[in-house]
Amino acid sequence: IGSIVMSTTMQERRRNRPKSIKWQAELLEVIDESPDVRTFRFRKPEGWTFIPGQYVMVFFPEVFGKKNRAYSIASSPNNEYLELTIKLYGIFTHHMWTQKPGDVWTLRGPYGHYVLNTKSDRDVLLISAGVGVTPNMSMMRWATEEKLERRFLHLYSNKKTRDMVFDEEIDEICSDNKHIKNIHTLTRYQENVDDVWDGRLGRISESMIREELSEWLDSGRELPEVYSCGPEVMNMMVKELLISMGWDEKDIHYEKFW
Repeated sequence: IGSIVMSTTMQERRRNRPKSIKWQAELLEVIDESPDVRTFRFRKPEGWTFIPGQYVMVFFPEVFGKKNRAYSIASSPNNEYLELTIKLYGIFTHHMWTQKPGDVWTLRGPYGHYVLNTKSDRDVLLISAGVGVTPNMSMMRWATEEKLERRFLHLYSNKKTRDMVFDEEIDEICSDNKHIKNIHTLTRYQENVDDVWDGRLGRISESMIREELSEWLDSGRELPEVYSCGPEVMNMMVKELLISMGWDEKDIHYEKFW
């Protein structure tokens, strides 16, 4: 049986992660993001924080007993509130859709190793699919608020325009923050059926990555650190693709999302 030797840097990052706690969170607001995605905004415990990319566990013990689900945090650690942006899927989320401001949820966290390295000044490539944009949105919000000079390229894949979440806010972030660039692509767009679209089409591919990263790749700069969040099959495809393009596996981080 082999042993895993953790780097000093990784050990320090794990030690420095915020401690997890469990609390009763008051629901402050419910925001419709798309036909089947909602943002739930909660009051945060005093002093509680997290690292962009982390998640919390959600419980409804009076309905589901000890069962729980994990949901990535969409808001920035700087916000006075906590936001979870969730897609309607299964009986757990159907119960969430019945919740109203003033209701109380049981939350525990933060958790997760899919976290932005906040001590680095290295460029970042974010890859999101559907509601997998949630933890990456937390990273972009935080980077903009902190006025970081790190460059972020966000490749955001959806089936159709109606599936895009945060699209208006992402445009505003890119307008306010010259260091963040966003590229939308649709995989099931149908001309003459869907909204007019003049953006990219198709799945995220090597040619798309090379084209959008051309300025960075041609400048001789270090390849950006990668954070990919979406269905497992997409994450594995992205990982294999980037490794074939020259990325080191340790620089590719991914979070499975439904």
